[in-house]
Amino acid sequence: MSAFFDYLRNITYYLLFASLVGLLAPTGKYKKYVSWVMGLILLVLMLQPLRHIVGTNVPVTQWFEGILSQPGEHGDISYENWRNEHLTAAFEDQLRAQVEGLLGRENIILHSAAFTYTEDFGRLTTVRLTVSLEEEEARRVPFIRIEPVQLQRDTPADDPLIDKVKNLIAGFYNLPHSHIYVEIFT
Repeated sequence: MSAFFDYLRNITYYLLFASLVGLLAPTGKYKKYVSWVMGLILLVLMLQPLRHIVGTNVPVTQWFEGILSQPGEHGDISYENWRNEHLTAAFEDQLRAQVEGLLGRENIILHSAAFTYTEDFGRLTTVRLTVSLEEEEARRVPFIRIEPVQLQRDTPADDPLIDKVKNLIAGFYNLPHSHIYVEIFT
């Protein structure tokens, strides 16, 4: 008998909540959508005891599980994976823009960048950069720039450009020099 009273108490609480939402909901075209969603939730609450009678004791949270998956290029992926991919791409784009701006002030061109960071995007752990020094002549011609094929050369460990880039990145991101890898293209 207490299960019946719990059922009635849940519906009563929900109806009070729904009436409060109805009072606070915006008027106009959005009012009908709010009332439709509230009615759908009330229907789910009222049909909840029927799942015991029918014999399908599936939690309500699993009723809408199929809605949360988004189709992707490689089959179905969950919304959480899709969101994490987009967050990662946005975070890396932001890091690349920051590093380009930081090095651009010192007339250093960023060719490639790779970052390693914590899973929660809270801390940058490793930076790998490929840079070159902007030539004086290239800065004089603002609208035409023809770059030849760039070849990688072995850079000595004591190159002043490498030290300059490491100092800039280490100071900005609070990273030790041992976690910053820099290659120079000429």
